[in-house]
Amino acid sequence: MALNTFSNGLRLVCNTRADKKIACVVLHIAGGTQSEKNFQSGISDYLTKIMLMGTKQHPTKESLMNYAKLNGIVLTPHNSKESITISALCPKENIEKAIALLSEIAFDTTFTAESGEKVRKQLLSQVALLSENPQYIMDRLLNSTLYFRTGLANPKSGTNITVSRFRSLDAKDYLARVFTPRNTIISAVGDVSQEEIYDLVKLYFFDRMKDTETEYKKLKYVSEIDEFEGCAKGRVKRLNQTRFLLAFPSVSFKDKEKYIIEMIKPVMINRIKLSLANQNYYFDTKIKTKYYANNGNLVFDIIVDYDVAEDHLYNVVHAINDDIKNRPLSVDEFETEKRVFVTNFINTYDNVLENSLISAKHLALTKQTFSENTERLKMEVLTNRDANKLLKSVLDFEKMVVIYLGHDIEVDYEDLIDQVR
Repeated sequence: MALNTFSNGLRLVCNTRADKKIACVVLHIAGGTQSEKNFQSGISDYLTKIMLMGTKQHPTKESLMNYAKLNGIVLTPHNSKESITISALCPKENIEKAIALLSEIAFDTTFTAESGEKVRKQLLSQVALLSENPQYIMDRLLNSTLYFRTGLANPKSGTNITVSRFRSLDAKDYLARVFTPRNTIISAVGDVSQEEIYDLVKLYFFDRMKDTETEYKKLKYVSEIDEFEGCAKGRVKRLNQTRFLLAFPSVSFKDKEKYIIEMIKPVMINRIKLSLANQNYYFDTKIKTKYYANNGNLVFDIIVDYDVAEDHLYNVVHAINDDIKNRPLSVDEFETEKRVFVTNFINTYDNVLENSLISAKHLALTKQTFSENTERLKMEVLTNRDANKLLKSVLDFEKMVVIYLGHDIEVDYEDLIDQVR
């Protein structure tokens, strides 16, 4: 995988895959919801949608998409906590057209009042729907607690108040702030020449950026949150089941230990289910993880019959403590899950789209190029001892956040923690 850094800070990462008939190019802009101010919450999502509403050459969304389709290009925009990305999947012979189209979207989006209004109405409808979604409500409560007063707490879709104020020029101004050479990575994967891609990126991106008089600065990611103290928060809402999130601050994207958590998710789920197998009521447990530049979290997502919610909460906490944190993984248990994880990892990043996305993200967050072989080596040296040590560290009940949603219940946080001290 080749990395080129242009004189203005723009970066290109290119992975030549001679066995692929499909290529992919990704425009990755550091920013996302973490860089929004409170009064502009949701502006990143608003921007990503407007960027596909029309350009100078293709003034409507329909004409832009038709041009992409005629050339076999599949455009996909995405806004996350830490970045804005637009991917262009295409036949390898159309790689130049894909790069040119991404350039057109980045530099020549028209930001018309009409397109801004269409997207604003769409987002307002989305915010209204999400406001009744139990999972969305809980995730917002969790993020606002774990990442209090940081950009990681910002809701992706914004709020009804902030979105109602958006106009197309607000999105244009925001793009001008985040779309700078130092914040931008172009990632390309496929049966392509690195020299050819370099020349194309120079033509369609670098040459269009180099004459600007703006003093570009690189955006900073949210710093690691230290000395976090756990707590319990909830909201009363009449549901058939009560929902809980038990969240623990965890490792970041930069840490190789993130692979341990992903490897042993099946073990953790099975142990909780076995521990609570004799309970005569309905419950379900999932594990979710997030990894940011300098932060991360491990979350047990629980649904249970509301009339046994309080008892089940205590049962789950005991199961996490007794059957996960304080019950060491054996060598065979860990190695089995590691082998399966490595196979799935290889399969995932054999896909040119996934490879392009991870290559850009990895470079942005770690300042190093992504290498499948290097990452596999990191996995191979991990042992069950590493896993057991990590679980002891991450599953710190003094830092556990309890989020609940459902019928009115009483969660005594100190009493809950006392059970496992």
